[in-house]
Amino acid sequence: MNTYFLKLCWKNIWRNKRRTFITINAIGLGVMALVFLRNYYDTFHEQVIHNVIRYHSGHLAISAQGFEKNNSTQIFIKDGSAVNQWIQSRSDVEAHSERVVLSAMLSSARGSSNLWVMGVNSKNEARVTAFSQKMIKGEFLIAPKSHSIVIGSKTAETLSADIGSKLVVLTQGVDGSVGNELFFVSGIFETESDADKSVGFISLEDARSILSLGEQSFHQIAVILKQEEKTAGFKELFEKGFSVGSQIEIFSWKELQRPVVAMIELDRAVNRLLMILILCVAALGIANSILMSIMERTREFGVMLAIGTARDEVIKMVVVETMLLTLVGVLVGNVFGWFVTGFFNQIGFDLRWLTSKDFVIQGAVVQTISYPTVRLYNSWVVTSVILCLALLVSYFPAKHAGNLTPMKALRSH
Repeated sequence: MNTYFLKLCWKNIWRNKRRTFITINAIGLGVMALVFLRNYYDTFHEQVIHNVIRYHSGHLAISAQGFEKNNSTQIFIKDGSAVNQWIQSRSDVEAHSERVVLSAMLSSARGSSNLWVMGVNSKNEARVTAFSQKMIKGEFLIAPKSHSIVIGSKTAETLSADIGSKLVVLTQGVDGSVGNELFFVSGIFETESDADKSVGFISLEDARSILSLGEQSFHQIAVILKQEEKTAGFKELFEKGFSVGSQIEIFSWKELQRPVVAMIELDRAVNRLLMILILCVAALGIANSILMSIMERTREFGVMLAIGTARDEVIKMVVVETMLLTLVGVLVGNVFGWFVTGFFNQIGFDLRWLTSKDFVIQGAVVQTISYPTVRLYNSWVVTSVILCLALLVSYFPAKHAGNLTPMKALRSH
C-alpha cells in the first residue's frame, strides 16, 4: 500500500464532510464513554476492595480452625509464637496485627450496647486497618495499658459517652468466668459503616486479661501484604508450613468477603453488557456511513472497474477508508475520554444523586464518590475492539462494491 493510495482514501472520506463529521462524532462519543466507564469502574472496584481490606479482614486472616465460621471466643490459638515468627520472616508482608476478639456488653450510666470488642496492639493495628485515621475525637488507644477503650460514633451516641467516660465491659472468659472491667473512653471513630455501632478496641493485654487467655494466645492475625496479587501464593506457602496437626486456618479476603466479590463480578458483567451495547451503536454508525458512501459512489466504482481497476483494489479502498475514518474517531474519543477522566479525577464522580439510600455491603457503606484515573490499558482495549469491529463491518459492504459489474454500476445513475 503506497502513500498515494492512502492520500486518495483520505480525500475520499472528506468528500462528504457532514457525513464524515457525524460518523466521527458517533465513534468518538462511543469511545469516550467506554474509556471513561472502564476507568471509573476499575477505580470504584479498587476502592471497594481497599475499604474491605482496610476495615475488615486484611489481605489474609489467620485463626484457629473454626473461628471464622463460628465467631466463638472459645476457639483460639493457644500459642501463636511460631505463626508470628513465620510471618515476621516474610519480606512480602507489610504489616500484621494479632487480635483477641470478645463479644461483650458495654454499659454506661445512661445505656448499654452489645458489640464486638477487639483487643489489639495499637501500633500494629494502625498499620493494618484505617480505624486510627477515622478518629473524630481523642486518639486510637493513646494509653493502651490503662484500661482505655475506643468506640464508634453510634455506640458513643447510644451510651451517651464522650472522651473520658466510664464504660463497664461485661463478657464471659474462656474458662467460664465472668469478665467485668471498667474502661475509660480514649477515642471515638466514625467510618460511616456498621463498625460505628458494632466494634470497639481495647489493648491486647486487657483483652487477654478479661478473657483469661495466656500471653501468646489470640483469635486472629490480620495480614497486609505489599502486593495484593501475592495473596494466593502467601496462603499456599502458609498452608504447607502449618497444615499438619496445627489446627490453624488461613483465609484470603475473597473467601471472607464473598458477597463483595460477587458484587464486583456482577458489576463487571453489567459493564461488559453496556460496552457491547455501545459497540453495537458504533458499529451501526460505521456500517451506515459505509453503505451511504458506496451508494453515492456506485457510478464511480463502475468507472474504476471499466478502466481496469482490480476488484481487490476497490475492496481494499473501501476497507482502508473505513479504517481511516474509524481511527480518527477512536483518537478523538480517547482524547475526550482522558479529558473526562482527568476532570472527574479532580472533582470526583458521585453516584449519590441516583439513589436516596447508602450502598451497604457486608455492613460497610460503600462510598458513592470515586476519583477515576487514566489507564492506558483500557484505552488500548477499547481502541483494539473498535478497530476490529470496523474491519468486520466494512468487509461485506466492501465485498458488495467489489462485486459490482461496470455496466450495472454505470446504469445506476
